[in-house]
Amino acid sequence: MKSNATPLQSTVYVVGTDEAGYGPNLGPLLVAASCWTLQTESLGDGETLRRAFSATQKSPLAVSEHLASSNVRKSPKNRRSKKKTNVDVAPLFEFLPADEAPPPPPSANAASDVDVVSRQIDAVVPNLNAALAELCARRGVFPLADSKKLYGPSKSLAALERSFWLAVGSARRVLQTVNRSELTNVATWRSALALLCDETISGDATPPWERDVDFPLPQDAKTGSFVDLEGTFAQIDATFERFGVSLVDVAARRVQPLEFNDLLTRLGLKSDLIADVTTSLVVETILRALQTQPLFSQDLENNVELPVFIVLCDKLGGRDRYAPLLTARFPGANVQTLVESRAASVYRFCARRGVVRDGSTTEFPTEIAVEIRFTAKGEANVPTALASICAKYFRELSMIPFNDFWRHAVNDATLRPTAGYPLDAKRFRAEVDESRRRLNIPDAVFWRDR
Repeated sequence: MKSNATPLQSTVYVVGTDEAGYGPNLGPLLVAASCWTLQTESLGDGETLRRAFSATQKSPLAVSEHLASSNVRKSPKNRRSKKKTNVDVAPLFEFLPADEAPPPPPSANAASDVDVVSRQIDAVVPNLNAALAELCARRGVFPLADSKKLYGPSKSLAALERSFWLAVGSARRVLQTVNRSELTNVATWRSALALLCDETISGDATPPWERDVDFPLPQDAKTGSFVDLEGTFAQIDATFERFGVSLVDVAARRVQPLEFNDLLTRLGLKSDLIADVTTSLVVETILRALQTQPLFSQDLENNVELPVFIVLCDKLGGRDRYAPLLTARFPGANVQTLVESRAASVYRFCARRGVVRDGSTTEFPTEIAVEIRFTAKGEANVPTALASICAKYFRELSMIPFNDFWRHAVNDATLRPTAGYPLDAKRFRAEVDESRRRLNIPDAVFWRDR
């Protein structure tokens, strides 16, 4: 007899992160995150998930489709050839040496459960991308792509800005604070910072060019008004409902030059700085997600005790090994390395607590299962693309009051604005240096050391 019971489902969180402004000497570093959920076939009970996220197996993972055709890591045969050759996924990954192989699983059934969960986890991000592909591909609707494709020196801010505000108006955490009809109330630069960057701009920590400054958003007339976006919101809502997708949160963290230089002094390396900022934002995003999006009732009926998070990060500072960093960021977690290579570094663990930006340790509302992936060129994935958009948008907005301030400081309306990147930053510094000394603005507030 055929059962009419509705199949049990799990809700998996996918967090994507990206940065903007890592290379410049002027202006802030921006790191952003977006958090999504996707309903998927049941992952099993809490004990199965604990086994899967504590497994020490070193099997190849389908981290993302672009790895299959990347030439980041080549076989010895390909290294000798000057011809470009696509490589299979398997050669991209490093395997555990035989003398370090883990003990056999306690039972064949347990091993099978772990393999099934691994395959389901591998499918989540491709399924999320596929669910949103048609919506993102519709011209002028909701483009979610690498920010470099949406905005540049010869492109208007409109495409970047449109995607940003559509995301803000679709994010569950934002809609718990303001509804769409009230978006105009937060559509100023300072209000957007307060809502999405969780920062308080006051006191000596505020750069002089940001004191008592605000301006309306959207900035580009081509972006359109929030009334113009209403039809698009309807399309987004319909797509989300059809595929069991939800955008839980968008958030960013700004690191101004003074904090940047302090972190650099404390941590020593620029790669350690970007890793510290990114992973602390990951912890804070997980905390907000657990508070914003409760587990679905079907998950509870299925005894899925562990919310599952898949975290997508870029390679941070070019490093390949992240286990010590993750162990420090998630105290008490038994971090398992699945893959460490130039193409991808992938880890799994269960965690009860995490360390936030001020160095304090906070408890999660429940134990969580985490798979975190550090890959090159991850902007092809929707969560990372949206993080890229958010980071770039706030970076561009942050440079508006910066350039306005120095144009008035030197009393020269023709002062060419800067994006802050090294070569042009030196030009700009030389042109405003006399005014900076006159205004008694310390070099550490103005200039990032690296």
